[in-house]
Amino acid sequence: MPRAASQPNRRRAPSRPGAAEPFDADYYRRFYGDPQTRVSDAAAVRKLATFVASYLRYLELPVRTILDVGCGMGHWRTAAAELWPRARWFGVEYSVHLCERFGWTQGSIVDLDVRAATGRTGFDLVVCQGVLQYLDDAAAAKAIGNLGRWCTGALYLEALTAADWRVNCDRTRTDGAVHLRRGAWYRTRLQRHFRSCGGGVFASRRTGVTLFELEGA
Repeated sequence: MPRAASQPNRRRAPSRPGAAEPFDADYYRRFYGDPQTRVSDAAAVRKLATFVASYLRYLELPVRTILDVGCGMGHWRTAAAELWPRARWFGVEYSVHLCERFGWTQGSIVDLDVRAATGRTGFDLVVCQGVLQYLDDAAAAKAIGNLGRWCTGALYLEALTAADWRVNCDRTRTDGAVHLRRGAWYRTRLQRHFRSCGGGVFASRRTGVTLFELEGA
């Protein structure tokens, strides 16, 4: 998988009642099943999760609970079982197709009642990979606020930006039918709740974690 390819697997609600689900079986067959067009696989996610686990150990942030918002094929669950074997993992997914296939909790990052879905209100690690670019500005801002409330430890966040689309991503494997915003748009809203640690890792301001000046992004 090209390093710069971005996860295309999330959250664009049908535009009208009764419209076909945008994240259906054909969608996942293209982006996650076909080796010629898939953007990611279990091995790529395990490599990423290994980095995140190592960094959180370095920051001395324990992981006992994990919320994966937009859990897709469940690759983070597989990686978490190996990297955080004692942690409880909770997966929430917008795609009805995947919820029926894997049994995930169906819901949207914008209006999820996290207590009703999981029985918890806070999580040591929240994963939000390839979700926010599918939301308009108002919905994405609300989603970031939710991430700030749910995360009591660390957030791993990936969102395709306008610069990524121009320069970084492999467009043959990346869904461009998204909201392409500047990275600064995300950083402005994230900094209210998080400190950027680099590498897509953000520490909740509630942790009090110490970062040297050049460790943050």
